[in-house]
Amino acid sequence: MMVKLRLENRMVVVIGASDEAVQRANSFANQGARVLLVGTPAGGWASLISIQDDSSMSCRYAKRPSRKDLKRAALVVATDRDDVINTWLSDKAKRYRFLLNTLDVPEYCDYYHVAIRRPHLDIEIGVSTDGHSPAFASSLATRLAKTVTDDDC
Repeated sequence: MMVKLRLENRMVVVIGASDEAVQRANSFANQGARVLLVGTPAGGWASLISIQDDSSMSCRYAKRPSRKDLKRAALVVATDRDDVINTWLSDKAKRYRFLLNTLDVPEYCDYYHVAIRRPHLDIEIGVSTDGHSPAFASSLATRLAKTVTDDDC
């Protein structure tokens, strides 16, 4: 089953120090979520992105979010594939009741990201492999989107 969450004005915490973390944080912010990006990028956040102009997103230079952050979160995404952080977050997800996604570690996930393509304004195509093969899901979604023509709409 695939669902689409409405995240407007909901807190999303993204944990990671990579371009992938920034990309996911931006994606959630574009959906109207209030985003906290937590991580320790080598060159600081300025090396990855300038987000000071976006009031819906903030950054914190830290290994992991505070418990206060997690209590307010509707959704948490861990992008660094760090088993210590993932285990800690899994325990906190049960306690604070946020939905958790740990990239490429499906056993900790409450939900999986879906590869979505929008070949037309009114059409979204989504492909999921339940976290087992995100690269394949992305590739297949792209191929399927290319088959949609104006006659389909």
